[in-house]
Amino acid sequence: MEKAIHKFPEWVSTKIVNFYNEQGIQHLFNWQGSEFNLQCANKCWEEYCGGAFRLDYRCQTLNHCNFSAWQVASTGKKVLFVLPYISVAREKLHQIQKCWRRDDIAVCGFIGPQASNPNEWIGAVCTIEKAGSLTNRALSEEWFHEIGMIVVDEMHMVFDSSRGAHIEHMLSKILLWNQQSEEKVRIVAMTATMPELRRIGEWLNNAHVYEASFRPIMLNNNIIIGSEMKEINGDNRVVRVFSEDPLINLAEESFRQNCQTLIMISSKLEAEKTALSIAMKFQQLKLTDDSMMERLKERADGLLFIRNGLERHGCKDRNIMAALAWGISYHHAGLTIEERECIEMGFRDKNIIILVATSTLASVQEEFLPMT
Repeated sequence: MEKAIHKFPEWVSTKIVNFYNEQGIQHLFNWQGSEFNLQCANKCWEEYCGGAFRLDYRCQTLNHCNFSAWQVASTGKKVLFVLPYISVAREKLHQIQKCWRRDDIAVCGFIGPQASNPNEWIGAVCTIEKAGSLTNRALSEEWFHEIGMIVVDEMHMVFDSSRGAHIEHMLSKILLWNQQSEEKVRIVAMTATMPELRRIGEWLNNAHVYEASFRPIMLNNNIIIGSEMKEINGDNRVVRVFSEDPLINLAEESFRQNCQTLIMISSKLEAEKTALSIAMKFQQLKLTDDSMMERLKERADGLLFIRNGLERHGCKDRNIMAALAWGISYHHAGLTIEERECIEMGFRDKNIIILVATSTLASVQEEFLPMT
């Protein structure tokens, strides 16, 4: 794995650096700290008051561009972060709020029913549709000049047949604004999967394009057929043979190692059945494995907090409560929004150690609605 050897840029606020240090992040990865990459980030800040600089990142994280976005926000200009899914946007909202409040920079969310008066925030985390509505509102109410930067994550969504048009319309208006106004809006677009990266760069008024192939966390791709687990790449050799249900075996091992596990299932019914099956397995093991009980004792207060939160929102699902007693839960569209938020927070706080979910967790998106 590539070593993290580069220091944070000198112009990044000490308060922001301290926030990352508290998260265990002391340095930048090589691809983040490379001379060209830091020049891009520096230029995005230094040319802020001048030309129409464009920067297109192909990377796996929003963290690095937070530095430039924070610098723009520190001048009082607004910064918009645009993400495709509600669940991802909420995650990023919580992270940026915790970070930027160190410098008293207000960040709000335009996610689902959430909305705020433009005078109440400097940073905004939006879904695609809400970002489009927000920029339209800024134009109609004549405060578009207050926007200094827009960060678009998962830029490859511009090719999506149903939602790509919203991104294209929004960025086209910004490009037109930049042609006619002295106060430019910086555009940062990021993607890990776009084949037409340089074409998009040309469309964004010849954006600077930066590509990186480094992945901080290595992925091991395996496939389970029957009781055998094989490597997908290479010679497809068998790396393991299971004596019982492979899914339950892997979940059990993860629990013993105190590692979180996310299991994606295709249907609501199967998600519930899988979570309960793992919980029943843990119940059988509790009498012979003290370490498993220690894991649960460590999370007892957190799990009780989640349970109380679910009950406050009227949850009477016995299955979800039974699984939760073992640090396990499920997440699907059959749960209310409030119930899903409680479970998402529990998994984010590492109190729920095994989460069985349908695609609802990863692909929540909202309909395009006018913003009031």
